[in-house]
Amino acid sequence: MAKLPDCTGKVAVLGYCLGALMTYLTAVRYGVDAAVAYHGGDTEKYLGEVDGLHAPLLMHLAEEDEFISKPAQAEIKTALAGKPNATVYSYPGQHHAFARHNGAHYNAAAAALANGRTSEFLHRQLQ
Repeated sequence: MAKLPDCTGKVAVLGYCLGALMTYLTAVRYGVDAAVAYHGGDTEKYLGEVDGLHAPLLMHLAEEDEFISKPAQAEIKTALAGKPNATVYSYPGQHHAFARHNGAHYNAAAAALANGRTSEFLHRQLQ
């Protein structure tokens, strides 16, 4: 895909839930030009690999996520705070998959905010 005529040659990965963990692992283990993770369950188990993160990373966490505990979220935020290329946004009052249209916890305002941040981030990183 990086060689398609409309592509800048840069590659980003974006994932939700388990896909967000895979996004994080791809970014720290293999490298990409940008990475976006929504609700990366179990990311805290792999924070020992954070030194491998060289690509810009944007992560969205729902503060009331039933699959990522508050202590796990704190661990993630602390580990990524030391990385100048990582940005973590936390969404108060939101549950897992708040950005999944028609999902049980979908919140249009929070989803629009997260998706707008993602769009801006990817546009900036992939130029």
